[in-house]
Amino acid sequence: MVRENTLAAIDLGTNSFHMIIVRVRENGTFEAIAREKENVRLGSGLEEGGEIDPPAFRRAIECLKRFKMLADNSKAEIRAVATSAMREASNRAEFQAAAWKEAGIKIDVISGYEEARLIYFGVLQGLPVFDKKVLLVDIGGGSTEVLVGYRGDILFSKSFKLGAIRLTEKFLKSETLDSSQIRKCKLYVEEIILPFRKIIRDLKPEMIIGSSGTVQATAGIIRAFEGETEERPLNHYTFQSSEFKRARNMILEADTSKKRSKIPGFDSKRSDIIVGGMLILDELFQLLDLPDMTVSEFALREGIIYDTIRKWEHFQDLEHSKHLDDIRQKSILNLLVSYTRDQEYARHVSKLALDIFDQLQSVHRLGKEEREYLEASSLLHEVGLFISHSAYHKHSYYLIRNSEAMLGFTWGEIEIIALTARYHRKSSPKSKHREFQRVGPREQEIVEKLSAILRIASACNRNRQGLIETVKCQVRKNQAIFTLATNQNYDKSLELWACEEQADTFESAYGMVPLFQ
Repeated sequence: MVRENTLAAIDLGTNSFHMIIVRVRENGTFEAIAREKENVRLGSGLEEGGEIDPPAFRRAIECLKRFKMLADNSKAEIRAVATSAMREASNRAEFQAAAWKEAGIKIDVISGYEEARLIYFGVLQGLPVFDKKVLLVDIGGGSTEVLVGYRGDILFSKSFKLGAIRLTEKFLKSETLDSSQIRKCKLYVEEIILPFRKIIRDLKPEMIIGSSGTVQATAGIIRAFEGETEERPLNHYTFQSSEFKRARNMILEADTSKKRSKIPGFDSKRSDIIVGGMLILDELFQLLDLPDMTVSEFALREGIIYDTIRKWEHFQDLEHSKHLDDIRQKSILNLLVSYTRDQEYARHVSKLALDIFDQLQSVHRLGKEEREYLEASSLLHEVGLFISHSAYHKHSYYLIRNSEAMLGFTWGEIEIIALTARYHRKSSPKSKHREFQRVGPREQEIVEKLSAILRIASACNRNRQGLIETVKCQVRKNQAIFTLATNQNYDKSLELWACEEQADTFESAYGMVPLFQ
């Protein structure tokens, strides 16, 4: 019998919201059964660090409610991901709360780097480019992701705060555009991209792929040049640099939105923001000397689908996903190597923490993902020593939370990992702590339980020599008994004392009295 599941991915972009609903086959591949798109303009009028304005807020929530109904009709599990506009909005938490309360949708806000990674995975589902070194360009409403990837590995990734809506709001708001506005915008874009030109060119990508609305709009205009009237998929369509320049000139010479909307092959809904997107694409073509560009209609949504499928337990061992499934692990190990002075100590603490986690499964009732958070935080809990020994647990929080290297994790997941590392010593988690307030009640509970385990694991390696080989846990009524096991004639008094120091925190998190022997 073929096992089939349905899954919906929602991309909450700065300009539009997209949803794809797919049927997941038994072998882990998928086919789309529905696609939806609404021009929500979430980033309209949004300044960096400002609020999503009330009309955009309501448009977005109503759109999500419709998406939820469609997903429910297909009995689809939903994963929703938000990008640039939500990353920068000061009322992000209020929006996430409203989306959950009114639409029943949990939203993950991801970094630009994670966005680029997921787009790359999405492209790999739609184009046969796994064995090619590709340069990927995705121009959104609020940011532009540029990535160089090869065989699932990311060689370069940068999220630029350049987007079609962002540039329109900053430089191109007037109804009739003049050459000085375009020149200022062009210079601004060039200034931001130029410092990265050499590193991208030196990587010598074999193929250039564009996956955004701006790229597809450009391809539509170029197809109209060719007299193409039949609507056909744009996926895998390639246009040359000379063809791009012709399309660019048509857009820039049309000085009003009305004129641009009449250009053959062009989607008029983008007529007010296409100039900003086109100027970004133009600078990339010029600075990187791009000969051509191939369109991918597969992007973030398909990347979300792929990333979700490979986390499903019954697809974990499938061969097709093994070349990509270690991104998160690589991210953690890269940070460990970069910032940790004593890797052996960190690895042993991580082993002890996971031993305790596994034995307390019936008590904490946490799953595989939370186990992964504990592993990451225990490996990285001392990275703050790279900055200073004083309050290094707080420095660890800062480095983990703000590192660009945490690929494969959402912002919410990174926050849990960072907080767990932060609370491995000194004060236990408290509601008055500003960083602890950033996460919801469920995430706070996870942090409390994971950090309590990490405290004991760290205490069990107090001598930093790994002489406590493992910890055996027994649960009896309201007690948790921890036996520190060693095969050597070693006096455990230092570790037992260190564990006793963490007893109150464990009892607060688990409602059980810990005993150490």
